[in-house]
Amino acid sequence: MEENKTKQELDALCEKIDSKLEESAQQVKDNVKQKVDNFKSNEIKDLLDKHTDIVDRLDKIEVENKKDASFPVYKTKADAFKDTLANSESFKNFKDGNGQHASMELKADVLISSDYSGANSSRDAAKIWTVDGIKRDPANVTNMMSIIPVGGTDGNVVRFVKESAWTDNAAAVAEGSAPTDSEFQLTAEDAVVQKMTAVMTISQEMLDDTPALSSYLGQRIPAKINTVIDDQLIGGSGSSPNLTGLLNGGTVFAAGDFANAIESAQELDVIYVALNQLALANFSANGIVLNPTDFHKMALLKDTTNEYLRGNSIVGTDGFFRINGVPVYMNNKLAAGNFIVGDFSQGSQVWQREGLRVDFGYEDSDNFSKYLVSIRGIARIAHSIYLPNAYSRGSFATAKTALETS
Repeated sequence: MEENKTKQELDALCEKIDSKLEESAQQVKDNVKQKVDNFKSNEIKDLLDKHTDIVDRLDKIEVENKKDASFPVYKTKADAFKDTLANSESFKNFKDGNGQHASMELKADVLISSDYSGANSSRDAAKIWTVDGIKRDPANVTNMMSIIPVGGTDGNVVRFVKESAWTDNAAAVAEGSAPTDSEFQLTAEDAVVQKMTAVMTISQEMLDDTPALSSYLGQRIPAKINTVIDDQLIGGSGSSPNLTGLLNGGTVFAAGDFANAIESAQELDVIYVALNQLALANFSANGIVLNPTDFHKMALLKDTTNEYLRGNSIVGTDGFFRINGVPVYMNNKLAAGNFIVGDFSQGSQVWQREGLRVDFGYEDSDNFSKYLVSIRGIARIAHSIYLPNAYSRGSFATAKTALETS
């Protein structure tokens, strides 16, 4: 009897445990399902929100694209004019007898496909993307005013005093003996301020309707004037309105002890002898001006075994090409076949009376009545060549002949 009672109590306990386990498992299952449902609900809500946001953005982009692409595309200007005429209320009223005159505006932003080479229907159907700015070939990469020292002046003439002659009688003398006098002569020289200008005239409509035109002109005109200045500083004759350039104010190449002493003389030989010419005059060359063709010709020179002559003479590790350590400045205003080797730090100086500037104005002839704009660039400068011996200049052909063995 006691045994049966114990069994019944154990069975009841097991049933209670099983019931609790089932209840607990169901609660866990329900909690998990609720969490999953909540997660799905929130995830779906986020996705729907993102979808709605994306749709709104796409709608806005579509509207903007329709706005951007709303301007008509025409094959010819005649088609554009015809469409403008047909949609002109002013012209309709004029045609119907309701007005004495008609006016219309042919929009500047319509696309005329025939204005573009290679235009076709498939191209016209696509939106045109315009790149900012105006593309152009560059002017001289290196300007002479970045090599020659520049100063300012408030006069029209720059005067400087230079030593024009020196008789050197310095010597060792015996005790009690009188020294021999040394003599020198000083001369005043003038550098006259000259004017470099460039002027062009365009319509006001062109200035208004062409993006970046004003900034383009503000850069392009100074670049062109700097090219004129380069031409003057290199080869100016010295007769007004020209400056005195280095080809006329520097010292002519002198072969010296190397005359008729170099077998198969080449351009590189000429540069080395010019460097020696400056060194003998106690100057230290800090620049070599060459036409690009001459420099690259030197880089390509080979000996009879087809080996390059340059060796380690021509290097460009720091952004400069150098010959024997002296920077090379390539400038197209120095005619091919010529060279200038110089101590630019002290040989000469550029004086600015009026710094390079660009002006826009209507005050030119009948510009105002014709709705035209004149653009003027101007620079007023002088060039003082203090020390001609600081430069060795000449032509490669003549210099090589002087060096070549007899």
